[in-house]
Amino acid sequence: MHLGFETLGNATIVFYENDRPILATDPWIEGTCYFGSWALDRPLTEAERQSVVDAEYIWVSHGHPDHLHPDSLALLPKDKKFLLPDHYDPEIRNFIASQGFSVTTMPYRQWHQLSPNIRCLCLDNENQDGMLVVEAGDSLIVNLNDSPLCGEERFLKKLISQYDRPKTYVASLCAIDADMINFIDSEGRRTIGGPDDRKLGMVWTTARRIDKLGAGNFVASASQHIYVRADSIWANPYRVTWADVTKHWPRPHIGKVEPFCIVDLDTGKIHRKHPSQESATYQITDGTGDDDWSTHLSEDEWGRVYAFFERYETVREHFDYFEFVVGGERRRIWIDPQAKGEPESQLRGIGFHIPRNSLLATVEYGFFDDVLIGNFMKTELRNAAMYPYFSPLVAKLGGAAKVYNEAERRRFNRRYFRRNPIGYMEWHLAQKIDALGDLVRNWAERFGVKRPLKRIYRRMIGDPVV
Repeated sequence: MHLGFETLGNATIVFYENDRPILATDPWIEGTCYFGSWALDRPLTEAERQSVVDAEYIWVSHGHPDHLHPDSLALLPKDKKFLLPDHYDPEIRNFIASQGFSVTTMPYRQWHQLSPNIRCLCLDNENQDGMLVVEAGDSLIVNLNDSPLCGEERFLKKLISQYDRPKTYVASLCAIDADMINFIDSEGRRTIGGPDDRKLGMVWTTARRIDKLGAGNFVASASQHIYVRADSIWANPYRVTWADVTKHWPRPHIGKVEPFCIVDLDTGKIHRKHPSQESATYQITDGTGDDDWSTHLSEDEWGRVYAFFERYETVREHFDYFEFVVGGERRRIWIDPQAKGEPESQLRGIGFHIPRNSLLATVEYGFFDDVLIGNFMKTELRNAAMYPYFSPLVAKLGGAAKVYNEAERRRFNRRYFRRNPIGYMEWHLAQKIDALGDLVRNWAERFGVKRPLKRIYRRMIGDPVV
């Protein structure tokens, strides 16, 4: 194969020139992540593992452990050349460099030549994700991994238009479970509802995004995992499988590249590596990783939890408290101390039911997103929501960018505005429109007109009307 790429599972993609692996992305090649909650949907073969080990370059998009996987990094030779997005905080760069690897930060939107016929550029963004664009001969592969577009739609659409559409590919997450979905009510009953409607909407959304970019092919990527912890396996039915994509795909003019395959970019042929897309369910255990749900926190440990959340000044105007239930003990952290004494029914808070070890590890390393995504923790919303404030401000800006107060947030926003003003404004306007859409949906449901309005909206955006 002169030029091509291979999908290994989750977000790991290997690019080849003359059968030599040039670049591997987000290497997760063995083990679990999110405190033992996720395993690879299909463990790698020895040949697949070796292709990552032999790649000259390694690109890591962001700090989530299914993308930056420490146990997998330990398997790589120290002569690997790491390429990283130009993220706001240097923590990822410093960590990889501390492991003895050579690290290059890729300037925003600048091409980097990797081999005679392969070059790439990187788009880091305010979500603290990274998107990679790879040009291999006359083909273009846009690897969005987990990332929203964050104002890059205009740039990517123009870039993709310079290539023949059948030779353009977008690798993207198509998932509803790669975030906190383990919501409960005050009685401990799960409130998420069934997965079918959510799966259909996610497949349509993914297809619509790729169509808007003008790409010719969708590559299933970044979501090939299986839940294996006893307290998270309930989420397995919510994974969007290849069968779901095939069943619900609404845009036949966009090709579909299934997981676990090799794409020959010279011929366009797709070579399936496995006879089926069945998950390796033998990995499921009856354990809960290093967690024991009955274990309590000491007073010193509670102090560490308090200190961790009290520094998040950016959420004070949006939440009154966060509450934690650990080993059956319930404690409340007041984010807005002035709210004490207000009627309970008026307070805005989030309650987290979480085991001790995972909570302490999260507090130590600073990435609360990891326990959200693991979906073994249970979350109770009280006059509050995860978006648009908790997850972005605590899990993204706090965890990845180390932004905790309004002065730091203003500096953060200026950085991303200055280099792409139009895209920045488009992205933030789109988020406000989405929030308005949620309000419209709630009122439409209240007045009994949600169904006809939904049909009108779907016609407008080109989705099927069902």
